[in-house]
Amino acid sequence: MDYDSDPTPFFLPGTSVGVLLLHGFTSTPQSIAYVGHKIHEATGATVSAPLLAGHGETPSALAQTGYKDWLASAEKALRSLNQSCDTTVVAGLSLGGTIALNLSVRFPELVDMVVSINGSTGIYNPEQVNALFADIPDGLQCGIGSDIKHPDRREICYDKIPAVTMRERFVLTCATGLMLPKLKQPILILQSRRDHVVAPENGMRIASAVGSTELTLRWLEESFHVATLDYDRDIIVEMIIRFITR
Repeated sequence: MDYDSDPTPFFLPGTSVGVLLLHGFTSTPQSIAYVGHKIHEATGATVSAPLLAGHGETPSALAQTGYKDWLASAEKALRSLNQSCDTTVVAGLSLGGTIALNLSVRFPELVDMVVSINGSTGIYNPEQVNALFADIPDGLQCGIGSDIKHPDRREICYDKIPAVTMRERFVLTCATGLMLPKLKQPILILQSRRDHVVAPENGMRIASAVGSTELTLRWLEESFHVATLDYDRDIIVEMIIRFITR
């Protein structure tokens, strides 16, 4: 079945093990659909993939939101999943990974395990930070989505990004990076060796900063940023299945 063309959120009912799967900045659940469905097929776990506020519409819709709205979307889905599941895993790609880390710190009573896939924790190069202060006439920056090595796969995402939301993203990622020592749950970190959106050093930072005593870091050698649509996506599925069924 083709899971790579549908941007709508999805919920796959299953066992008492729940997996909250979060997409990235300016993207949709399309980017994580393959991984979510394969996990469900293999384990029977309940999988929830919500749409974050301001996403799946237009850049102007995104401009009306900020990090509090994105967190609220994920928290609502987390609480709903937690009501029907005995074990809850929060996983995410890119900003979704950041949000997974953030929720795990702030709501340890709701989150049993964490998976970060190319999650950002506030490591930026000088050019990226300088752009936050640039005077942009129309308030829009070029999109950062669909960083994929595979030649035939594309991410459904915005091609323009409101500059104000880039600043919101910066605050959320930097703040979450500083919160990492308070993360105590078992964590799986999946990090692309080559990533043109989020510095690969973020993976090492998560591994070295979290307070968890159960930690696995796996490097993805054949994928760029959107690894869930790239060559290593079956490795991601395999690693998450092994993590949640161990």
